[in-house]
Amino acid sequence: MIQFLGFEFDESQSVLYKAREVIPLNSTQSNLLALFISNPQKIFSKEDILTAIWHSKVVSEQVVFQNISQLRAILGDDAIKTFPKKGYQWQLELIVIDASSEKRQTPNHSQRANTSQQVEQKLEEKKSPLESTVEPTSLKKTFDKRIVMACLMVIILISGAAYYLAEHDIFSNKLGPQVKEQNSKSDTQAVHSDLQFIPFTADSPRHFKDELAALHTQLDFALENKALDTRAFINSPFMQYQKLSVNNALVFTGILKNNGDSATRKQVPYLLELLVQGPERSWSSYLYGRSMSDLATQTNTLLSKIAKSDYFILKSESLLSAELSLMNDSMEESLHALPLLAHQLIQADKFDSASGYIELLLAESELKHPLYYAYGKWLKGQLYQGKRDPIGAQTFYEQAELLLSDAHIYDLQAEVNKSMAELAHSIAHTKEDYDAIHRYLYKAASLARLGKKPVAEIRAYTLLSIKASKFGMKKERMDYLIQAKTLLAEYQLDGSHYMLPMYHFALFAQTEEERIKFYHEVLDKPVTPENYWVFFSSADQLSKLYLRLDKPEAALEVVEKITEPARSALLHAQYYRALDDIDNAITYAKRSFNIGRGQHLNWLSLNSALLLLELKQSQGESHELAEYREFIANHASYWWLNWRKERLAKVGIDAEAQMAGL
Repeated sequence: MIQFLGFEFDESQSVLYKAREVIPLNSTQSNLLALFISNPQKIFSKEDILTAIWHSKVVSEQVVFQNISQLRAILGDDAIKTFPKKGYQWQLELIVIDASSEKRQTPNHSQRANTSQQVEQKLEEKKSPLESTVEPTSLKKTFDKRIVMACLMVIILISGAAYYLAEHDIFSNKLGPQVKEQNSKSDTQAVHSDLQFIPFTADSPRHFKDELAALHTQLDFALENKALDTRAFINSPFMQYQKLSVNNALVFTGILKNNGDSATRKQVPYLLELLVQGPERSWSSYLYGRSMSDLATQTNTLLSKIAKSDYFILKSESLLSAELSLMNDSMEESLHALPLLAHQLIQADKFDSASGYIELLLAESELKHPLYYAYGKWLKGQLYQGKRDPIGAQTFYEQAELLLSDAHIYDLQAEVNKSMAELAHSIAHTKEDYDAIHRYLYKAASLARLGKKPVAEIRAYTLLSIKASKFGMKKERMDYLIQAKTLLAEYQLDGSHYMLPMYHFALFAQTEEERIKFYHEVLDKPVTPENYWVFFSSADQLSKLYLRLDKPEAALEVVEKITEPARSALLHAQYYRALDDIDNAITYAKRSFNIGRGQHLNWLSLNSALLLLELKQSQGESHELAEYREFIANHASYWWLNWRKERLAKVGIDAEAQMAGL
């Protein structure tokens, strides 16, 4: 730990503290700070910094200046001095905090040169007793014995389990593959051909090496895809799933962590984040365990239950609540389906049902599952926000944030901070409101990095750009968007993650030529369930832009990139309306309205109903108008009415009155 001017910098974790609170830094800022501290006497040229921080990637010198300015804003203007035409130098006195003796020393040149050795020594001291005390030869013998014993145990377990499973007809042939449908499902209908897993990882794979090996050994599934990058799968599960070509199989992996909750870590020292990806969607669960054997048993049990459901293959979001309810009933005392079920009900504005499941989650998890207890508080905040009670929402968000902070669950803490930013934005009016939004999102970015979730970190910077734009801060919106794009390259994420930043580059473009270029970049990126809305919105905006430029052929080419029937029909309706072909516009709008209703895509059907009211009104027709008005009255949400109130007024619908009744 290095101390300066009231700050403490943990070199091994790249975390900055002040008064025991984490000071948010992005990865570039923390690397830049570590560089200056590593040699405080040196004047670092721009070339030195570009090489050390960006590894000679092509970035402008302005980026160096921007990051140093951001670091000065956090540490103070006196922390880093500029030497014209030479570079930058650290100016503050540094004190090394010796954690073992708590002695504090002012470092001389030799001490600073040995900083990396001190970090390595600390890492060595954190090794398990087996790693630090056993000689290499005896370690190998011990490890060999472990392998033999583990193999014997696996054979015994498999033999016994196979007999039990055969007696109860749970699996058709062998452990893992081909789950049979039971009860309400047909015996001949197999939901998934098999279950495969890729190697688990850990927050610190080096220190969990033995535990990971033991966990892999005790799982009831054959290890697949050994060469696959586990972190790549965690960052982009859908894209990696497509590359595996496993048909309808479920692919799962996990992240092993220490339990950071002080009240439960003695009883259950380990926490496993389990990620399962199927053809349509993913699933995340969190398991606390006493040992690797305990975690393996829980993992096997959970997978055997969720593999029997249709959750991973349902195409319609509207059916998920019913499926998750069935899964929750089948899991008996397990808590894993409750958070997903409550979240799905909140998204569907079914607040009474959601409230009941949240209270059940809180009651069942309070003493035995600290993460799900905090998750329940977060969901309750979302519930109150959906009911437009910002005070109640803020109260529960703060409770969730505190619980997750105490348990050192940084990635979920980051998501709660994003929720608080969205809440602050929903009631924002002044520059002070923006400052609160900025604080939440900047903290979310830092926490996501601590939690090793780069996608969440990049999303936080993208959100910072969006919020800055809505407050008219043109420079800030571009700075944060460029930061998001830089991190995408730094983390080497696949093209699907570029879609959202490119979309906002299009929205912020100064010329129509630039906007068109960025929209086409979006449409060329890989499409996933998570970014499909960006793909659709870009096609929508670009087709309208081409129509304004009197380029109908180019507009139609863009419209036809959308192949999903309901959305395709809506874009075709808008296209023909722009060409004054009202009959075709009505035909496609009706198709979109009816397909959307059948798929319970309310937002799509609402937009189609409003379009039909406008089209019919332009023709002076009243036929069928009552059906569309009734649908809007019964299904429109508060935010949709507020968004469309000017257009609704033109067709005789009082949005303000309808909003007051919600």
